[in-house]
Amino acid sequence: MFKGIWLPVITPLRAGEVDIEALQRLTDDYVIGGIAGIVALSTTGEAALLRDAERVAVVQAIMEVVANRVPVFAGLGGSDTREFVEDLRGLENWDVAGFLVPPPAYVCPDQAGLTWHFEQIARATSRPIVLYDVPHRTGVSIEVETVRELAEIDNIVAIKACAGERFKALGQLPIDLLCGTDEAFLDCLQAGGAGGILASAHVCADLLRDVQALVKAGYGEAASRLFKRVKPVLRLLFAAPNPSAIKAMLALDACVLPETRAPILPASPALVTQLEFARAVLDDLRAVSPTR
Repeated sequence: MFKGIWLPVITPLRAGEVDIEALQRLTDDYVIGGIAGIVALSTTGEAALLRDAERVAVVQAIMEVVANRVPVFAGLGGSDTREFVEDLRGLENWDVAGFLVPPPAYVCPDQAGLTWHFEQIARATSRPIVLYDVPHRTGVSIEVETVRELAEIDNIVAIKACAGERFKALGQLPIDLLCGTDEAFLDCLQAGGAGGILASAHVCADLLRDVQALVKAGYGEAASRLFKRVKPVLRLLFAAPNPSAIKAMLALDACVLPETRAPILPASPALVTQLEFARAVLDDLRAVSPTR
């Protein structure tokens, strides 16, 4: 289930409200385009800034349009483990395939506390759980030995890892490794990663798939050459708080409006100009990708 490129889908906005029509159109396009799975209520989806009713509407809209064609995971978040469990039980009503679960934010528990946190969540559901190690947002890392211990729980099956220095060690554990830092995608694959949950898949999922196909086929040098040319675009996509640049780039093709929810602000005019050039770079790369 956890191989390939997964999309943490944005939440399109229009005049301050969730644009359900745009969300469903966008999601359908990515499913048709071959995305491996969808993550709803992700950081890229501005989940922390959505009201409860909006969160329900987003999940419902995504589930309706996906219609079991690919797995849909829901992101959890917050600081209180008990609230994680409450949210999980509510989301199960929409029959999501599983959950992407980070450490509790801000409170910074030790590793024993993290183990307790994930154990409570795993016991609350029979559905698969993907750990989300994102220390720059939560303030705490899930250490390798903690992941090793958690991997013994039947429904903890994968980890979305953002700290590249731990890819090699994580790749040796009996748990699927998914990349969570777009610029480090090739490093993750070379460490044994099965794929990635990558915001940049909004604009270059096909090229990321090409990189993974080359690695899998043993063409490491070709994969490195292609990824080296994609990497400057990935940097641009995170030159502003996520998902400002991604929404701006999608707006160039009128897929969505570039609107974000404050305090995340839209991309600057200067960045939009750079993104216009980046779009042309991606088109050129598609023409010369060795997998085409």
